[in-house]
Amino acid sequence: MMLRLFSTLMLCCALQGCAYHSLTVPVPNRGDQNLHPVNSNAIAWGAIEHPKKAAACVGTNSISDVQVRTSLMQSLATVLTLGFWQPSHIRYRCGKLPTGEGEIPQ
Repeated sequence: MMLRLFSTLMLCCALQGCAYHSLTVPVPNRGDQNLHPVNSNAIAWGAIEHPKKAAACVGTNSISDVQVRTSLMQSLATVLTLGFWQPSHIRYRCGKLPTGEGEIPQ
């Protein structure tokens, strides 16, 4: 009985999956190819959450795409706390520096 429970638990841990959510602009203008990671924790059903800053995008102040990943363990923590604690992992890419105004030669 105990061996079966342990085997089932090990199998579930080995087969754990992740949920991905992505948000991309229609025509991405990526300034870099690197995904910059940020960990986020929402407490008390989102009432206590410290906003994260896209520190890598200081010069452009622009983001081209965002990915939010939640692992099995993070989802389990959310379920076991009835949504009180919601951890997730966020990755983003910065957009290019906007070009200045110019004239079109005729």
